Amino acid sequence: MSSHQKRSIDAIDDIYREAIKTPVDEEQSAQEALSEDFLSGDVFSADGGAEGGGYGQVIMQNLASHDPAWLGKEIAIAADRMRVTFKVRGGKPLSSYQLNHGLEQLGVSFGINWQAMTEAESRAASGWQGEIVVAVGQPAEARRRLFFPEAQRTLALDGSFVWIAAGVRLDGASLRAVLTGERLERIEAYGLMVKAVPAGAVLAKVEENPEAAPGTNVLGEIVEPINDPLPDLGENVRHDEATGLYLASQYGYLALEGNTMSVLPAIWIAPDRLSACYVNLTQMETPLLPTAADLLRSLELAGVRANTIRRSLVEKLIERLTQGGVLSARTVKIAEAVPPRHGRDAQVSFKVDMGERAASLREDGTVDLRTRQAVVMVEAGTLVAEKLTASQGVDGADLFGNTLKAREGVERIMLIDETLRAEAQAERILYYSGKAGNVRFAGNRLTVAEVFCLPGDADNRGGDLDRREDILILGSVATGVSVKSQGNIAIAGSVYSGAKVVAAGDISIGEGIVGISTRVVALGNLQTVFVQEAEVIVKGDALIRSYLYNGVLRANGGITVLKMRGRKSGRIVGGLTCASQGIKVSSVGHPGHSGTVVAILPDPIYSGQLLKLEEEARNCRESIAKVARSLPFDNFDPAIIKRALLALPSEKRESVIKLLSVFNRLIKRQQNVEALRKEIGAKIASEQRGAAIEIEQEIFAGCEVRFGEKKLPINQDMGPTTFSLQGGEIV
Repeated sequence: MSSHQKRSIDAIDDIYREAIKTPVDEEQSAQEALSEDFLSGDVFSADGGAEGGGYGQVIMQNLASHDPAWLGKEIAIAADRMRVTFKVRGGKPLSSYQLNHGLEQLGVSFGINWQAMTEAESRAASGWQGEIVVAVGQPAEARRRLFFPEAQRTLALDGSFVWIAAGVRLDGASLRAVLTGERLERIEAYGLMVKAVPAGAVLAKVEENPEAAPGTNVLGEIVEPINDPLPDLGENVRHDEATGLYLASQYGYLALEGNTMSVLPAIWIAPDRLSACYVNLTQMETPLLPTAADLLRSLELAGVRANTIRRSLVEKLIERLTQGGVLSARTVKIAEAVPPRHGRDAQVSFKVDMGERAASLREDGTVDLRTRQAVVMVEAGTLVAEKLTASQGVDGADLFGNTLKAREGVERIMLIDETLRAEAQAERILYYSGKAGNVRFAGNRLTVAEVFCLPGDADNRGGDLDRREDILILGSVATGVSVKSQGNIAIAGSVYSGAKVVAAGDISIGEGIVGISTRVVALGNLQTVFVQEAEVIVKGDALIRSYLYNGVLRANGGITVLKMRGRKSGRIVGGLTCASQGIKVSSVGHPGHSGTVVAILPDPIYSGQLLKLEEEARNCRESIAKVARSLPFDNFDPAIIKRALLALPSEKRESVIKLLSVFNRLIKRQQNVEALRKEIGAKIASEQRGAAIEIEQEIFAGCEVRFGEKKLPINQDMGPTTFSLQGGEIV
């Protein structure tokens, strides 16, 4: 449709509206306007009780006292003194001359409309009641007039400015709060409509008329020429003094707050300055979409660095919008900080078979040995391990170029001896064995240890073994045989009834541990396939690859029972299974076998220390009581003791002083013991709070769960469950 056709249609609509207007409509419109004077102006009534009061009211009452025709009549002078309205509510008709006399008495001297007063006289004669304007002032010309192409500025009753566009009030404060808020969720929930303007849009135009003539109000007073208030400049709005235009300096949403005009860019910048989003709010009328150049300029003006802007995404976004595409959300990320690249921590990997997986470094720098073999034989010259050295981090930058510090990689120290050779390469170090032996890695110390290798079973024919070096038994440990090592022990087969196996390091058993009188002690970690009716003590972690049956297993670390293959796999049935740091198992108990106990108990070292401290505390209490009975006073207040000592003979005083000295030492020792007890108790409580018993499949009725002294009988079958200690209770 051409602009000419559009203007023609608008003209037709104007003609139509004018044609259907009736005198009743005009009178109703005038009535609505006239009533305004009675709401906001000075109203004087001949009957009294009007809003104006004062001298004007006295005049009206005086007129009525001399001429009863004034009764039932009111005169309203508009608040701006530019109009007088005459209102008839009843009474006798009032002539135009009587009305003019009343106006003169009220000071109305300009713009009196005799035709309107005559019309009022004529209407009143026929019983008419209503309002009619009888005087109008001469408005002052505008010396400065403002025109707002994008919105209409009006004055509210409280004197504040209100802005309207397309019949909708623009809420600039709410728009600003959303675009500068801390959370994207507020933008998604924003329900108000906004008006977008392009860069260069005329927001206001100032027209000056230096020759503007003053006006005169109905009281004959001079009214100075009008000066529309100039708007205040907000963000992204400039004033061209040469043309008098207020222009938008970039694309954005029009934010009108009070008398301040701003254009807020259609972008949201995260408070942490790590990202910026395009904000697509609902627009009134036909939406004005930004161009790619508009968004790029908004980011540039906001100070966003070019290397953080996702230009290709901006172009695709605008292409989709211009083709009528709908966005799934109101915000689309168009700029993102350059994240720091943190340095790599040193990593150790073994090149020989250390078990199911290579050992991994813990946070404290030691190695997790839970799935490592206790004895790993290598030949001289074998590549044993590789360490990737720590790398430096590369700093990033936020949207505005501020540095985002990168974390430097943490180096790990590998301690080796003459049994290994280190070869440094780029970003890595290779470790080769210098001789044949067993690879050991503990506490960041890597070594190749001497190994005593027994090619068959350890049985009565060969007798007991007690070696300083590591032991590798390619068979089993027979009934009644004892095997001890100051290093690690690896057994390819099983440990049978009545055997004793003790290692100062790790123990790995290829099959299982069997027998009521069998005992296995590992001061490191232990792994085996199963434990059946045996007693096993582990200072570190215990890994059971299949099941525990009717045995006793105490580990100071954690216990894991894997579910591999077989009907019994992943189960703990019967016996007592205790750990200090946690238990993880698939199934606990059996429908036909009650009495299975799984427990989290304190570190035995801590428990032993507590027992000793409790015994010492008891001895202190007994000694303190004994000494107190030997002293010649019951009150131990220093002043009382001093007076009592002075009252004693000198030969007794010295012995009492010695007793007091012993008494004081016992009291201090008692206090120290109590402090140590609290400290160890706090450590135990902390450990128990961090430990859990994780049951991945089921626990049967008849089992018992313990945490320290707390016990929880299981009275019915339960599915997957995790037990922990919270608030002193098992949950």
